[in-house]
Amino acid sequence: MSRDSQPARFALHNTSWKSKAASSIPLDDGKSTGAAHKSPLPLPIPRLPPGAEPEYDVVIAGSGPVGATYARILVEAGYHVALFDVGENDSGPKIGSHRKNTVEYQKNIDKFVHVILSQLMPVSVPVNTMVATTLSPASWQASDSFVRNGANPEQDPFRNLGGQAVARVVGGMGTRWTASTPRFHPDERPRLVADDDSADEFEWNRLYTMAESFVKTGNTQFNRSIRHKLVLDTLKEAYASVGREFQQLRLGAVRKSPTFVEWSSANTIFDLQNRPNADHKEQYFHLFPASMIERVIRSSDGETITSVQVNDVVMREKYSIKAKVFILATGAVHNTQIMVNSGYGSIGRPDTRPPATRLPYLGSFITEQALSFCQTVMSTELIDSVKSDLTITGTPGEPGYNVTYDAGNPNNKHPDWWNDAVADHMKKHPEDPIPIPFEDPEPQVTTLFAPDHPWHTQIHRDAFTYGEVAQSIDSRLVVDWRFFGRTEPKEENKLWFSDKITDQYNMPQPTFDFRFPEGRTAQEAEKMMTDMCAMSAHVGGFLPGSNPQWMEPGLVLHLGGSHRMGFDEQKDQCCVDTNSRVWGTKNLFLGGVGNIGTAFASNPTLTAMALAIKSCEYIKANFTPSTPPQSKHHGRAHRA
Repeated sequence: MSRDSQPARFALHNTSWKSKAASSIPLDDGKSTGAAHKSPLPLPIPRLPPGAEPEYDVVIAGSGPVGATYARILVEAGYHVALFDVGENDSGPKIGSHRKNTVEYQKNIDKFVHVILSQLMPVSVPVNTMVATTLSPASWQASDSFVRNGANPEQDPFRNLGGQAVARVVGGMGTRWTASTPRFHPDERPRLVADDDSADEFEWNRLYTMAESFVKTGNTQFNRSIRHKLVLDTLKEAYASVGREFQQLRLGAVRKSPTFVEWSSANTIFDLQNRPNADHKEQYFHLFPASMIERVIRSSDGETITSVQVNDVVMREKYSIKAKVFILATGAVHNTQIMVNSGYGSIGRPDTRPPATRLPYLGSFITEQALSFCQTVMSTELIDSVKSDLTITGTPGEPGYNVTYDAGNPNNKHPDWWNDAVADHMKKHPEDPIPIPFEDPEPQVTTLFAPDHPWHTQIHRDAFTYGEVAQSIDSRLVVDWRFFGRTEPKEENKLWFSDKITDQYNMPQPTFDFRFPEGRTAQEAEKMMTDMCAMSAHVGGFLPGSNPQWMEPGLVLHLGGSHRMGFDEQKDQCCVDTNSRVWGTKNLFLGGVGNIGTAFASNPTLTAMALAIKSCEYIKANFTPSTPPQSKHHGRAHRA
């Protein structure tokens, strides 16, 4: 192999040629940008997908937790709702449910890594300039760099969010997320009420409480985990003198048994089955999987969205669907992509494109969290302390071997449930040198974001695209440390879309122009890494291969700010108002983390759901729902 001497930049970027997708983007006069695509909009697309109506009250794009929040509130309020998702259902009978809700994955969390890898699709991959010099002389070989294997020739590898990926599946990221649902600290939150801290705090608490009820947030699911209590109590004791608090992560989950947790998902928020049905006879909802909303179509005055252009990605047919209200909840990347493909913002390289007349800040000020990571193996001292209350007689495996303890003794270090579990395990498995039961739940610990340590922490065991434990290490001993740092929003950090290249769905190719800012962001990141190293040392030594390290930018999958929220479009340099309504439109709303334009470190899904709830309240106050149907059921069969 050798490296191509030619630069991996796309030679066409200096020409006036545009892709078919870019050429069809509508202008304010109802025309499109390409000379060969001058037909008026909306496009004449007469056919409808099976089971679809020509018009709904509400059309939603995206079936993740945010899309499900919109669907739940609006369907229950009597709106006729159609939800389109480019992905298909692979979660079984409970459409859009968490894939980790199986006994197999909860017994061996490292197996779930492969499920995550199979669902995630990278957003922007630079062209690989390595040349295969050992190809057969008869094989075709390019003379210089070119587009291959879905790579993006316009992506600068030094300014990429290389770990950024999307989940194209019904249920979205909710089918494989950690279900961590913390509330943002006030320093992380965008404002909902200007110039009144008390009213703003009240509004956030109200919305958070509703969102937590939707996703079943709790902080006691792991109270009877030995590993959890071992890590939690160790850190509480180590940091008691400085007043730092530790607690269980706030998780969207319900413990069903001592060994099984049901993780929340889009399905938890809203059952995505078509309605009306036997359980919901007077509600009207349709899910259309494998159907991508490519574009919203504006009225002649540009203030009202009249329809959406939908692409059936299986049959490769396009349809036009009308509605009173349109909601895009497809994620920070796809929301922005649909908007650009609809004539908002600007398309093309930021250094060559003309200024945008609609949503000039679309795709600017993006943020992504810095992620430090390591894994530790619990210390001998900690493992020995697990059985500190027990009396062991005899030799394991020999007659007379027994394990007992003095139940109810106030001098015991551990509660009776702990000692019962450990003693039972040691008696049943004398061959096991580790006193922790095989099915003991994993740790789920955090110390929350605070002004003196402004980062989010997850001290736990979970499956990611990295950190899989080797078979030579007993996974009961392993603790994952993931610390998330906030990033200041900067206008020069952008998500933009090519007018030359299209992605695998023939939409304008997304490209990142991002670097972590100098100053506060960089300084806090270094302090965060130091904090992680010092804290993890209280629990054990580093797992070989998982020493403290920075993970690839974008791997967190918490991209924010691509269509951020504010009170005034120009003053706040934003794209939507505090009801998530797009500036300059009456009936178009954007949902998701892309609305969050602040520097945040905590998991953002709960906050995005809270904003969706507020948005729904505005919709209910300003748009009248249809009368729910009484009997007729128009349903489209779900693809397997």
